Amino acid sequence: MKKKILLILLLFSCSEKKSETVLSPQEFDVQYKATPDAILLDVRTLEEVANGKIPNAANIVFDDAFATKLDTLQHKPLFVYCGSGIRCVKAAKILKEKGYVEVYELAGGLKAWKAAGLAVD
Repeated sequence: MKKKILLILLLFSCSEKKSETVLSPQEFDVQYKATPDAILLDVRTLEEVANGKIPNAANIVFDDAFATKLDTLQHKPLFVYCGSGIRCVKAAKILKEKGYVEVYELAGGLKAWKAAGLAVD
């Protein structure tokens, strides 16, 4: 019985932690601004970035070579976003596999960010 309870608690705590890394636009904005030395990472294409981005975002295009482009990226807290949230999930997975510990994702991507009325360059 104790093992079953421990297993349930362990599963719940793991799933709870995962959800903390996917943030609403407002949470993403507040958490990014409150995190010292954080890096804001836009993984959209250059064409998409030319049509607007979150202020101060660095850009590394998510493509087949994404993992090889990370060699110069410092191991600091990362706040990652894309257009709608799909590429961001894939990029965050690769970042975590590469050893980045603090990786936060913007739920709904830039589309949700704009819908929330937050600043875009």
